Amino acid sequence: MKIPLIAAALSLAALALPAQAATRDFFSDLSGQWSGSGKAYLAKMGDVSATCKLSVDGASRTVAMSGNCGLLVFRQALGLKLKSTDGNRVTGTYTGSKTGPARLSGAVKGQRLNLAVAWNGPVNGDRAAQMVLTRSGENSFELTVIDKVDGQTRNTSRFSFRRN
Repeated sequence: MKIPLIAAALSLAALALPAQAATRDFFSDLSGQWSGSGKAYLAKMGDVSATCKLSVDGASRTVAMSGNCGLLVFRQALGLKLKSTDGNRVTGTYTGSKTGPARLSGAVKGQRLNLAVAWNGPVNGDRAAQMVLTRSGENSFELTVIDKVDGQTRNTSRFSFRRN
C-alpha cells in the first residue's frame, strides 16, 4: 500500500515542477537594458508610432521594468512590477496609465504571460483590459495591451523590445 502512495506523491510532485520552472524560465534572463518600438493608440490621434527605453531588474520570481515610451512631443512612463506566486501564477502592478497604478494578475503559459489588467479608473470606457508579454527570443520580447475602444477589441499598444 505504501508503494502506490509514494508513486502518487512523486507523480504529483513531478506535475508541480514544470509550472514553477515555466515562471522561473520566463523571468530568469530578462534583466538588462532594452530598446523597443511599436504603436500606441491615443484617443485624439489614433495609432501613433513610438520608441521605448526600458530597464529590467529581476530574478527567478520577481521582475521590475521601468522606462518610458514616446515620440518627439509625447512621452509616457512605463513600469511593471511582477511577482510569481504559486506555480505559474503572476501578480503585479502596471504604472504608466493616467488613471494611476493598475493591478495585474495572470499566468505564464510557455513563452507567454497573459495578464488581466484592472485599471484604477475608466480607460476607454471601462476598467478592464488584457496585457500579454511574449518572449520571442533570448534577447527579445513583445508587450501588447488589448482593450475595447468604441465597442471593438483592439491592440491599444504593441511594442517589440530587443536587449541593448
